[in-house]
Amino acid sequence: MTDHLARALHLFDDYVDLPAPERQRRLAALAASDPPLHAALRALLDAESEDAGVLDRSPAQIVAERQSPPANAAAAAGAADHDRDDDGDDDEPADLRVGALLGAWRIDRILGRGGMGTVYEAHRDDGHYQQRVALKCIRSGLESPELAAAFREERNLLARLDHPGIAGVVDGGIDEQGRPWFALRRVEGEPIDQWCDRRALGVGARVDLLLQACEALAYAHAQGVLHRDIKPSNLLVTAQGRVQLLDFGISTRFGGGEDARAHLAISPDYAAPEARQHGTQGPATDLYMLGVLSYRLLCGQWPTRLHSLRELVPLAAAGAPEPMDRLLDDADEAIARRRGLDDIAALQRALAGDLAAVALKAVASKPHERYPSVAEFARDLRAWRTHRPVSARHGGWRETARLWRRRNPTAPALFAALALVVASGTAAIVWQHQRALRETRASHSVGRLFASTLGSATQSGLGSAPFSSRALLERTERELRAMKLDDQPSVQARSLAMLARSYALLGDYARAESLAGEAQRTLGEEPDRDGLVAATRLAMLNIRARYADAERLARERIAELDGRDDRAARSQRIGYGTELVRALWGEGRTQAAVAACTDLIAQAESLGRGHREALAQLLILRSEMLRRLWRAGAAETDARRAVALARPLDPVLADDALERYMRAVQLRGGGEAPALAAELVRRRIVSLGPNHPKTAYAMIRADVFHAPDQPTYDIGKALASIRAAYGSGHPEYATALSTAAASIALDPADRRAKTRAAAALLERTVPPNSDPRLSANFNLALDLIYSPGADPARDRAEGLDLLRRTIEAKRRAGLPTILENYLLVESLADYGDDASLPELQTRLDDYRAQLATVFPPDNYRFAHVRYRQAHLLYLQGHRDQADREFAALLASERDFIAADGRGEGPLLDQHGRSPDLVRALVYRGLFALEQCRDSEGRDQLARAVRLAEAARGGDPELTRRVRALYEGLRAGRVAAAATPTLLREAERARLERSLRACAAPTR
Repeated sequence: MTDHLARALHLFDDYVDLPAPERQRRLAALAASDPPLHAALRALLDAESEDAGVLDRSPAQIVAERQSPPANAAAAAGAADHDRDDDGDDDEPADLRVGALLGAWRIDRILGRGGMGTVYEAHRDDGHYQQRVALKCIRSGLESPELAAAFREERNLLARLDHPGIAGVVDGGIDEQGRPWFALRRVEGEPIDQWCDRRALGVGARVDLLLQACEALAYAHAQGVLHRDIKPSNLLVTAQGRVQLLDFGISTRFGGGEDARAHLAISPDYAAPEARQHGTQGPATDLYMLGVLSYRLLCGQWPTRLHSLRELVPLAAAGAPEPMDRLLDDADEAIARRRGLDDIAALQRALAGDLAAVALKAVASKPHERYPSVAEFARDLRAWRTHRPVSARHGGWRETARLWRRRNPTAPALFAALALVVASGTAAIVWQHQRALRETRASHSVGRLFASTLGSATQSGLGSAPFSSRALLERTERELRAMKLDDQPSVQARSLAMLARSYALLGDYARAESLAGEAQRTLGEEPDRDGLVAATRLAMLNIRARYADAERLARERIAELDGRDDRAARSQRIGYGTELVRALWGEGRTQAAVAACTDLIAQAESLGRGHREALAQLLILRSEMLRRLWRAGAAETDARRAVALARPLDPVLADDALERYMRAVQLRGGGEAPALAAELVRRRIVSLGPNHPKTAYAMIRADVFHAPDQPTYDIGKALASIRAAYGSGHPEYATALSTAAASIALDPADRRAKTRAAAALLERTVPPNSDPRLSANFNLALDLIYSPGADPARDRAEGLDLLRRTIEAKRRAGLPTILENYLLVESLADYGDDASLPELQTRLDDYRAQLATVFPPDNYRFAHVRYRQAHLLYLQGHRDQADREFAALLASERDFIAADGRGEGPLLDQHGRSPDLVRALVYRGLFALEQCRDSEGRDQLARAVRLAEAARGGDPELTRRVRALYEGLRAGRVAAAATPTLLREAERARLERSLRACAAPTR
């Protein structure tokens, strides 16, 4: 019973005895405050006021009154199906959208109105080309955040679907009020039941149309999309006899959980029992609706005799579905004539047996008693159509023989002559047939197992299912191994491959690789039909850094596809090629990897719209490789394109692309990087929830910027979410810990301990040249050098050695060493001695040369190189030349200094410019003091203090040291606090001697 009807029954006694005027007054108030409740209560009161009560009328009368209006009536009432030739409801005010322009489309007229949207006919009005579409908008006056979200989801789901039997998305956008809209391929057609009845189509022709509907719905299910509202008005038949599936307005992805759309609309007469009673949705509920539609098309009846009394009389729901032929016992002869037959008896004969059994199985009351999928339902319909046995009914050998004779009408005359030939081949035929049946049954059993374990976990939400289900995964493996699949190597191998992928998600790579190898051995000489087993084996080899083996296997699999150019082969070629790219990259053949990925992108583009998701994944992969090669512009372009491709298809994949885009912008030094990082966090929270590990890592990445006017995040909680998801021994946790250590550490010692633990864990779990391991080594070196412990000399020596080893590892992998050279230059300049100056010059030259290969000359990093070269001259004793270089650098930044370090350049530029210019002022001041130009020297130092204190994005530690130096020099001494990052000890001693010499009286 619906909630509205239950509440109406509760109010019925209060209203039924009221005087008519008072009842009308209260009903009018209820209509304004709660229209659904008013409608339900008014129906009960109207029923009571008639001469006969509900129990005094025949079931047939009640059912007739409870039926949904016929499709043509629904169309006239303005149902929200874009195929209607209806100009709207005359009772509604004129629609202001008619005649308006949305995007490139001019709205011509209303086609229909539904629960959440209005559908208009529109034509392209930008002059480029002519096209008419059905344009769907949220109904005026019904706007809400929940409805807008449901509407956007419908658009996103439809954009995923590229099938000739589904009206796909042509365009979409946001109107001036911020409301989403989208344009669909215009379908001119008629509801499937009207089409059949107007042409008096026979049972066979109606089954052919049902098969078209099955194909479209099975395709949607294969893309992870449920329809949830299968009924005649959502299945149109065009003039060419093609079925078109429409109106995904309450559709959803598998595992989408509860959402607002679940209760926006539902057709109760077609809804499955579990959907009406518990709101449960899945492929089985779509199948049930298709089964009800089959009853309506083939026999004109509902599956149960009291089908439409279920909401009015709840006990009626207990009735079990009946075979179609049995429901026709007392039916009107007109039903048979609309199906091209003379009488009901003829229709009953046409439906009895296999076809009745097929339809009955589709509408079984319990989901597990129905077909495992729409494709299996279609297979039985097709078997009936071609006079072959169906799985829903076992008719024995006589029935099999009868069907065989119908398929082969001339065969009996030839049977005697072929008897010997048939006898000799019978054993082989039976064996093959039995093997095929066993494989089909095994596949169904395994499918049900995965759906009941891993499948249900996926439906529990993206935030935890793929990560926290080890016990569930182990249980699945136990149950799988308990099945008798030894004679079904193909099914067993695919199942093991799926388990291997699931274990890899948990980070149990050893177990995943073991299962992938077992899957390959189990398959033996059987064909790997869709390449799943080989692709899984390839992925495991790459994860375990066995790149040479992965490359060899990938090339073998690709070679096996030579000579094949069908779509399946091309898709497999892209899958194998993706793993080949990863193998090449892991082997350090970076340019070959990028070239191979570029070729795969071209192949994916040639496959068309149906492979946009694969194309987006390849662009994300290439963007990441280009970023690691420091090709920021190209990486940014790929990531931006991937975002545009993935956004209508998969918000999680789109946010993966956004992450790559943000990292590329960060590499370029773009000031928008912090805002992009904050946007990524916001989107992750919306799509995955606040506790998902991807959301947590987005927070950690955003916190790196420490940007003003940006949100702050609980980094400790974020790190805990990642640890809970992956475990404390997983490389993903180690990567997050290395990045977050500076934010969560209690003190420098704690930070060093955390970065050291992260680096050690990655050293144990990932290959030597992997990006996470090299990045963690960099972070550890940074802490050892700039936040040393009780023995600074030892820690800094360890940090410098770690940097040098990281540079060598990157060179072996074919990767730039820009970041490592930068830190090495800084470290040698700040903490080295005279013996380190030659290495400092070499590293600085290398740093400058690598920058020149990836950045334009005006990139802010070159200004830092300029500062470091002048500082090196200063350290080498070339004071005059260094002073001139410092002066030129300061002159080029005159406006920035005059604005107290608050220029409009990129944020990262602010971080780099201020400290360099502060130091340049310091060294100019020190040089002036050495030359006994006391006033000039003090003025330069005062400017340095002012800039350090005022500059946005300044360095607090540098500010403290500069002020200490300035205050000390005013007192006639060089403060020890200035060492070592401003002055080495030898330089400090020499400066003090110069100051004393300048202060000595002249003779």
